[in-house]
Amino acid sequence: MISIFKSFSTELKFYLIMNALFSFGTGLSGVFQNVFLWKLDKTYSLLAYYSLYWSVAIIISFGLCAWIARKTSPMITMRFGFVFYLITYLIMLFFHDHLSEHIILLGISNGLAMSLYYVGMHMAVLDLTTNEKRDQFLYIQGILFTIGGIIAPLLSGLLISQFQGVIGYYVVFIATCVFLFFSFIVSLRVKGNPVTTKSYLWDVIRNPSAEWKKMYSVMFADGIVSGVFTTFLITMMTFKVAGGELNLGLYNTGAQIMSVFAFYILAKFSTSNDRIAIFAIGSVTMVVSSVMLSAFPVFLSLIIFGVFSPIAMNMINTSMNAMIYEAIEKDVNYQQKRLDYIIIREIPLGVGRIIGVFLFLTMKNYFNLEQLLPISFSIFPIVYVIMIPTLYLIWVKPKGRKKVKTI
Repeated sequence: MISIFKSFSTELKFYLIMNALFSFGTGLSGVFQNVFLWKLDKTYSLLAYYSLYWSVAIIISFGLCAWIARKTSPMITMRFGFVFYLITYLIMLFFHDHLSEHIILLGISNGLAMSLYYVGMHMAVLDLTTNEKRDQFLYIQGILFTIGGIIAPLLSGLLISQFQGVIGYYVVFIATCVFLFFSFIVSLRVKGNPVTTKSYLWDVIRNPSAEWKKMYSVMFADGIVSGVFTTFLITMMTFKVAGGELNLGLYNTGAQIMSVFAFYILAKFSTSNDRIAIFAIGSVTMVVSSVMLSAFPVFLSLIIFGVFSPIAMNMINTSMNAMIYEAIEKDVNYQQKRLDYIIIREIPLGVGRIIGVFLFLTMKNYFNLEQLLPISFSIFPIVYVIMIPTLYLIWVKPKGRKKVKTI
């Protein structure tokens, strides 16, 4: 891994360090932000509506973020993302006990932060890597992200358990703000590449690459899962079984260690030709481990889930992102249109997130609170398995077709 890291340019190294600091900072608050919001009403409705509001905010604000990227640069857009993440946590600190009354403001701020950050991140990945080496880069990036988050959950759990009430949460949120500031400072060493001021949005909507057009359904399905499952269901299910903030911190530390191991193996041995297989293995593993934890919510099941789910999610997310980037590069003029592709990606993804939240809220009408969490936790990851045949038809079958000779 060290040899791969050394082969990266200085700018790319600073980019990875910047994101490692960002990962550590958000890792301090990440899982505990959901627990904090849950404690405000003791139901899952507030979490669902929070997810809904930031999902809508992302769809609405991505166009604005793209406009900012064109007027400045994608890296400057990313720096604005750090600023709005900082504002999000300041909102939590300012309103604290009355945050439920301002959940729309919190969702909008977080959605804008995510839009600004991910516009810069996706553009940086496209500009600083090539398709052949992108999988290795994404896995190395994942390792640095995860190393930054190994100690963070445990440290947060220890801090929160040392204070009465929610004071520990405020200490953790303040620490997150400090690391977001450091991320912003390091980002000044990454210039990135400017983009054309001309928008090709409608051209990409009407005439995208063939692979991109087929990926719409996949991105929509991915949004359904990410809208609730990866946003708060994993945190709340593991929190319930773990039985407290300190145990949740310990669990997440162990899960992050498994992530580093998985990223290392995948970075060393995987190639761009393995994406579908890696995604399929990750999807099936995620479903099996989720169903097991739902059916048997005991400590042993939590350990099994903690071992396999981080590996599975890394396999799913990295393969998915690599395929999305490749679909963009299939357009012969992708250098001019890459920002527009990134913007349009948020439409099926965002709509999927919103549908996922509404599905969860609908399930809430049919199941009590004790049933809702394990049932939804086991159902939503099944979507990943359903995506496998579509991805196979997009990326594998066309390559396997042989030309028929005509007489």
